[in-house]
Amino acid sequence: MIYQTCFRSDESISLMEASIYSESLSGAVSSPAKSGHCPEQLLSEFQIQPGHFSAMQHFWKNPREDHHDWIGFTSTEKQDGSEIGCFAAGEIELLLEKNNILSGSTFCSNQGVATQTEKYYVGITSLMLGMFADLNDKIPGIYFDLNIGFTTETLLMRKTLFNQFMDWLTPFLDYSSEKLKSHEFLLKHPGKGLEVVFDRLFMIWCLKHHWTVYDLKTNKSYLDGRYEIDAATHHVSLGCVNYKRAADENLLEATRTGRIAGGRFVEELENKFCDKLSVKHAISVCNGTMADAIALSAMAAKTGVKNVITPALTFIAQANAILHAGLTPVFVDVGEDGLLDDISEFADSGDCIVYPVHLMGKVCHSVSQLANRYPVLEDACEALGSQSKGRYAGTLGMAGTFSMYVSHSFTSGEGGMIVTNDDEIATLCRSIRAHGRLSDEVGERFRFPRLGFNGKMSNLQAAYATAHFDDFEEIIETRKQVVQKLANQLGDDFGVASDEIVAHGFPVLYPDKSSRDRALKIISSQGIECRPLFSSIASEHFNAVGHFPNAENISSRYLYVPCHHQLSDHEIGLICQAVCDSKNLIVK
Repeated sequence: MIYQTCFRSDESISLMEASIYSESLSGAVSSPAKSGHCPEQLLSEFQIQPGHFSAMQHFWKNPREDHHDWIGFTSTEKQDGSEIGCFAAGEIELLLEKNNILSGSTFCSNQGVATQTEKYYVGITSLMLGMFADLNDKIPGIYFDLNIGFTTETLLMRKTLFNQFMDWLTPFLDYSSEKLKSHEFLLKHPGKGLEVVFDRLFMIWCLKHHWTVYDLKTNKSYLDGRYEIDAATHHVSLGCVNYKRAADENLLEATRTGRIAGGRFVEELENKFCDKLSVKHAISVCNGTMADAIALSAMAAKTGVKNVITPALTFIAQANAILHAGLTPVFVDVGEDGLLDDISEFADSGDCIVYPVHLMGKVCHSVSQLANRYPVLEDACEALGSQSKGRYAGTLGMAGTFSMYVSHSFTSGEGGMIVTNDDEIATLCRSIRAHGRLSDEVGERFRFPRLGFNGKMSNLQAAYATAHFDDFEEIIETRKQVVQKLANQLGDDFGVASDEIVAHGFPVLYPDKSSRDRALKIISSQGIECRPLFSSIASEHFNAVGHFPNAENISSRYLYVPCHHQLSDHEIGLICQAVCDSKNLIVK
């Protein structure tokens, strides 16, 4: 429901008239009422407040039931309601899926919002700083760097958010009211002063919670009042980022103690991986590609083997890591399930490293058998949390690697991890990730007996990841539920809807490459991020000798769409609708 608030002046006291501006924006817009004050407006507690706050406080204290879960306010200064009148209720719902607040009153300042406000309203900064100090709160430092500001002249938000705002705001307005006859700023600006304070408090509240604000005038979204972001309309991405207060606390500790390169969070994250996956060693690195390259280098140093058998169907980083490690790739076609299977005709026991990938989170079940004959490195970058017969992917061979990129099941932004039960492999990996350093002993730190990389994970990455690791089980279980919902409507051609699989993405099959390529454009045009299911890198990027019919067939006919744990039922519906549109089907 959206309310239009009308203001008139009576002996320097702002009074409020409020009427329903639009019961439902999908219908006709009614004219605002010009009479009929709210009965509470004559109470003293309302008379001392600015008009906007008077209206909002009335509906906060006297909520009205309607079929929307959002509420909005606009002033009569724009009689046609131009900012919000052009949006149907469904469009508002869609915008609120990706934005916390919709605002129709934005202003910009090259001088900075705080500087310009102080210029026109001298003394407001002093009032605000004193107010926050007296109420044991703080103004975020970012407030003084803002170039874009928002007011409450026209805004919409979820009702739950509105109630949170009013709960937070009321003590500040009570404080301001008490200062009406004593603070120099409010004495100079008896009418406008409180309104400006109210608007600046609204901005500070948004900053404290990092709310995304959508500008109804320019159709742009802003984060922290500075960053224009891609949230103006629905956009369903392949990855997501969790937020917990503990992450802020960890990052603050890391920066304040000066431990931003290495530090306790790195060791803590490694220990958490060991405990979760039941392995002896976990070696953190800066990303998944580096995890692969370091682990391959360590296994080659241990075994003396130079050839690496790897599937033709995979992400390019897996094959690149072989070259980074100075080894030779031997490409093998995958089975019809997209995974590495029979390699007997390509290698004799002991003369190669086998390097399977758990594609899209599906565990390559031949790993256990292969590990009895060959040194096996599992690329489990897309499969953290997936299992095979009660054992985690990445723990079935000599070593395993994981990526913590933002689109994977667990993220540190960037980041990777190597796990192993082999003491020698662990020692080699720790050396190779630090330029090939002999050890961390003071007399050996500048001795480098082997070639290495600069592949260490930063304490900042680990600080973020450790804050969320306790939520790991909840994250992967929710991801499985999302995958099942997608499979219920779209089918499960690639076989990822399983309790043992934590899917990286949700694959969708098409009749041929041309229809798949057309579908990529259709789905993307509807705001759904999607990708081809990689490529047959052996033939497309390495010009390898051999035949790879399964790799070429799968990579040319499949794409994948998001399936992360933060997808709402509404977003799942958008994904299914886009896929069905690309196939000219009807959503189930």
